[in-house]
Amino acid sequence: MINNNRIINSRDILKNISAGLSLLDPQLNIVWVNKVQADWFGVPEVICGQKCFATFEKRPHICRDCPTVKVFKTGNVHQARRIGITTDGKRHYYHLTVSPIKDNEGKVIFALELVQDVTAGVIREKSNIKITRKLETMYRHLSSINRRLRGNVDKLKNLSNDLSGCKRVLEKKFRKKECELSVVKKEMQDILKVNKTLISTVDVKRISSLVTHLTCELMSTDACILWLVDEHKKILVVNSVYAGNGYNIKNLPKLKMGESVAGRVAVDKKPISVYDIEREKRLQYKEFLRHAGVNSFLCVPVLFQGKALGAISAYSRKSRIFTKEEIEVMTIFAAQVAIAIQESRYYDDIRKNYFNTIHALVLAIEARDPYTRGHTDRVTKYAMGIARNLNVDESDIEMLRYAAEVHDIGKISIPDVILNKPGRLTPAERAMIELHPLKGVEMLEPLEFLKPAIPIVRYHHERFDGTGYPDGLEKESIPLLARILSCADSFDAMTSERPYRNRKLTVEEALNEIRNNAGSQFDPFVARLFIKSMRQKSV
Repeated sequence: MINNNRIINSRDILKNISAGLSLLDPQLNIVWVNKVQADWFGVPEVICGQKCFATFEKRPHICRDCPTVKVFKTGNVHQARRIGITTDGKRHYYHLTVSPIKDNEGKVIFALELVQDVTAGVIREKSNIKITRKLETMYRHLSSINRRLRGNVDKLKNLSNDLSGCKRVLEKKFRKKECELSVVKKEMQDILKVNKTLISTVDVKRISSLVTHLTCELMSTDACILWLVDEHKKILVVNSVYAGNGYNIKNLPKLKMGESVAGRVAVDKKPISVYDIEREKRLQYKEFLRHAGVNSFLCVPVLFQGKALGAISAYSRKSRIFTKEEIEVMTIFAAQVAIAIQESRYYDDIRKNYFNTIHALVLAIEARDPYTRGHTDRVTKYAMGIARNLNVDESDIEMLRYAAEVHDIGKISIPDVILNKPGRLTPAERAMIELHPLKGVEMLEPLEFLKPAIPIVRYHHERFDGTGYPDGLEKESIPLLARILSCADSFDAMTSERPYRNRKLTVEEALNEIRNNAGSQFDPFVARLFIKSMRQKSV
């Protein structure tokens, strides 16, 4: 029997996911919404049965280029950015990903909208554009000043010999000013370059490492620490450290908000420059800095829309007074860092929400079929074990985990009567089963961060001898991670109850099957390593 608790858990996941979900019929009537969608636009008892465009956008007619209409017309996934009006009358930007729900004949009978609030992202984009334009204006202004100063030099060179003494004095002043402007100009160019570097990645760890390294280059300092606010615990924690040769900055304590210099900067949202750490009474980790040989440092807040995300501290061995211009440059840089960090968090939230939705659908598929309950979790565990024994890179292991957790998502399009058929499948039914890797790829393609996982899902039923599906690939033309997933998937299928055979195989029987089919169905090296690993565990 199907486990009703598993079905309820799957529904709870869909209902309580941290993004809005709504189910629409072909007439664009609202059939169902989850709690998040109801909090935004009204309780289900009121909005169900209403038109989506009237309820969500307060429009009297269907929206132009409506992604939901396109889904009902094409049967494909569509995305769009829309403006919605919540129950409190506020306008919000939303990212819509609309997926079709089809009947057994392939007709779209409902559309599932995944609604994510991207208002903060839109505001960040506008803020980023504003800052970039400001920097470009400053750069043009400095270039104009530089050109004017060069013109003054030409005029001074034409003065008579009687004014030669005065001319030399003026040229000396000019060269000093030109040098100062050249430094500022280079700093502006560095900031523009840093901005492009930061917005080119959405990985928080990579951003943090870049920030500390680039800070030392920008400020000509010896070490840097990036502190980030832990909002739950209301403390500052060390997120990233960069130190030059001879530095030993480690085991720094966590700081309460307002504690020490970094904590004070995060609370007051103002930079603090320290010339001599021995005279700075607010320092509570002075011994760490003294041991590292630090004499002076500058700490600036990392602010996004007036909110402190953390602080950046740049340290110098030399006793140094940070100029007003240097503090301003560091502050502008910190603003770029704040945008990059917030954008990374925003992207990570979208990625997790969409993947959680897909994973919930996988659980719903397993709930339909009592024979495959727990299959996904077991296959993921086996595949990760094989990959680690093969010393696969951690980034590839992470992508394999994603692929394993959704490798059977395409089965949502297969009717229950075929999935649970006790006897032999007809050629037509077999052909439908063999389409599920391609159907899974179609569902995963909108997920940009899962692009590397798509070949794993597509080819996990290919055979080493080239007789698999859907493309008949063979040997090393099948991606290694797909070969790993194929072995793990087959082992779990053999050791689980299935409607089409009398009994499941024992672990030893299944391992013998894998050994006997190494070189035909399975990669011999992967199969041999998997068998060795499983037998060691059973000892």
